[in-house]
Amino acid sequence: MYWYHYALIILGILIILYFCLSYDFYRKLLIRFNKRPKQLVDHNSVFYQSSYDWFTKIPKEDVYIRSYDSLKLHGIYLPSHDKNASNLAIVIHGYQSQATDMIIIAKLYSDLGFKVLMIDLRGHGESEGKFTSMGHYEKYDLKKWLNFSLRNYGANSNILLHGVSMGAAMSMLVTELKIKNNLKYLVLDSGFTIFSKSLAYSLKNKLLKIFLPGVSVFTYMFHRYTLKGIAPIKSIKRSNIPFLIIHGDQDRLVPLAMAKELYESSPTSKKDLLIIENAPHAKAFEINKDLVTKTIIADISDIFNIKKSFIKNYDQN
Repeated sequence: MYWYHYALIILGILIILYFCLSYDFYRKLLIRFNKRPKQLVDHNSVFYQSSYDWFTKIPKEDVYIRSYDSLKLHGIYLPSHDKNASNLAIVIHGYQSQATDMIIIAKLYSDLGFKVLMIDLRGHGESEGKFTSMGHYEKYDLKKWLNFSLRNYGANSNILLHGVSMGAAMSMLVTELKIKNNLKYLVLDSGFTIFSKSLAYSLKNKLLKIFLPGVSVFTYMFHRYTLKGIAPIKSIKRSNIPFLIIHGDQDRLVPLAMAKELYESSPTSKKDLLIIENAPHAKAFEINKDLVTKTIIADISDIFNIKKSFIKNYDQN
């Protein structure tokens, strides 16, 4: 054998090893992501307990839809205490989370007179699904939830989306689709611009970045999308829907620069950026609840015509 034969053999072995490691990375990230469920919210903690106690006592209903690929998706609907309510908040959790982790956010909107729908994303909580696509296919699920809400909770509903991390990405991505003009506002907590860049930034071992193209090969092969193709930045550039971006300055998963880029890229004049000091990823509400809630209320009060009595009662709680 000539030297180049050995070189080709070594190259072949390296390519096989590269794709084996990329496949394992793909499986851990997008397939086995919830094999060991993480407790992201402790409802027995001082911060969350009162909201959880509220949740256990209020009227609520488990609701279900079928996704475009026939998955049974789960949500929890909370009717408004205001019989004349026309506002609806859809609350969307992030990666490895579930609907009930968002109870404290649901309570905020419920106290303000909104009807609230908390959803479990595919492969999370009580929803079916064997993989997550970090927002790519979930945006179609969200469109179905929007249509479901308009059919069941009022065709003239004014809808707000409050998404955290992947939930924020979905909220931006869904605006690319043909949806009705009932969607009035987006609250985007810790959202990313492009998933591949966010993932590369979040890796503790930066050498793992070399496997991201390999991971994209498998996502395209099995699911017909790439990591780079999950790009909420493209969606927000084309949308005129008002929004508030919330981001922590200590976010180690999605850099603060992404929040600023999303804000600056949007053509809408009705937009706001709230940076919370000392807040890690998706923890802004926990670090500075008062500032976050006051900003949300100030930004949405006129758009949703929130009654002053509801705001006053919330401030007193």
